[in-house]
Amino acid sequence: MSIDIPLISPVSRKYYDYANEKSSRKHHRAEDIRICLEYICDEIIVEFVSETDKKSWKKYDLHSKLMASRSFLDKDIVDKLIDAKIIGNKGVHTGEEGNYSEADIEKSIDSIKEFSLNVFLSYFKINGFGVQKQTWIPTVFSTLPPIYRVYILEEYYKCDPSTFVIDKLSKAYLKSGSEEKAINFLQECYNKKEITDLEHAVYLHDISLLKQSFSMLPIAKDLESAKINFNNLLPVIEEDKRDSFVCLVSMILNGNHPQNMT
Repeated sequence: MSIDIPLISPVSRKYYDYANEKSSRKHHRAEDIRICLEYICDEIIVEFVSETDKKSWKKYDLHSKLMASRSFLDKDIVDKLIDAKIIGNKGVHTGEEGNYSEADIEKSIDSIKEFSLNVFLSYFKINGFGVQKQTWIPTVFSTLPPIYRVYILEEYYKCDPSTFVIDKLSKAYLKSGSEEKAINFLQECYNKKEITDLEHAVYLHDISLLKQSFSMLPIAKDLESAKINFNNLLPVIEEDKRDSFVCLVSMILNGNHPQNMT
């Protein structure tokens, strides 16, 4: 499974795309990586840092903003973003003569893509994903294209093999076009005693019913159709229920906070 477009805001994606243009000069691509990181910090990371960091955010340089994300992101992910920032700095300050390579730029691009998926994983680890909290997380998450949901839920399942997550991941497999993988995954979970006989039968039945309903479901094929699905859902979510997760998805798809859209 290949994910080429990261789950970052529209403006930061623009500079991510610029950095991917292999015909561009090396230092221009490096500069675009740095600009991309600036927008990522100011449009996504700021949503999840502490109140203390938020109050000082405008005074922080890029390094400080990235370091602040350690409060919710794995250290390895943050370290990779800082390495990408260093490549961006070299492009800005030393131009084409700088001590960095095209391979360094490609590695930096990959770190941004990895961050974009792990910010969801980190959020779920901290806040959970299940219905027991009566949040909009599963519904809002379902507006994203299945390819993203599969990757993120596969990783989250490793730390939370709950029946709810198993059910959602099996359906994500089906919606991504892999019925066989959905069925095999449920069988594996049953063999590991993560789901009961009844749950296994119910989830398999759900897969069958879901397959028959494909033509009527708003399954996003790309981020543009995900944007339409999310914006159609947004009016249903009461303003006091529009939490940081709703803000995250809104920033990624629209580049705006949800309260600025209604």
